[in-house]
Amino acid sequence: MTSPLEIYREWQHRQQAQDFEHLGEVVDLEGYTENCLGLTGWMTGYGVAYQNFVKNMVAPWADRHTTVEEIVEGQDAVVIRSRIEATHIGEFLGIPATGLRIAWDSVTIVKVKDGRVVGQWAQPDLWGIYQQLISFLP
Repeated sequence: MTSPLEIYREWQHRQQAQDFEHLGEVVDLEGYTENCLGLTGWMTGYGVAYQNFVKNMVAPWADRHTTVEEIVEGQDAVVIRSRIEATHIGEFLGIPATGLRIAWDSVTIVKVKDGRVVGQWAQPDLWGIYQQLISFLP
């Protein structure tokens, strides 16, 4: 794996396969920094970031499907624009589960250094998610 895109894809593969034993080969587990804009603020350490990801972007949703719309690769980063569809099954942004199937866009910048992911900045369309969820509340 030499390019940021190859490293990103291997990271995603290992996360989805829950291959946490070998994750350190493609992620700087200790030095990793992340900001999920509007949800977490900056944090350091992959373990903390992953727990927040599961709490905020996995647990409240079922049948999640992500379509990558565009990828732009630079020397030390990959930018991914995605469209996510999921069913709302748990509290999100203070809104209890609605059972609604909704969709939103997300942009993520993944930084790579020395062959490993060192961080990411993610921006899911929280306003779009919120508007869809509250539009069906009584």
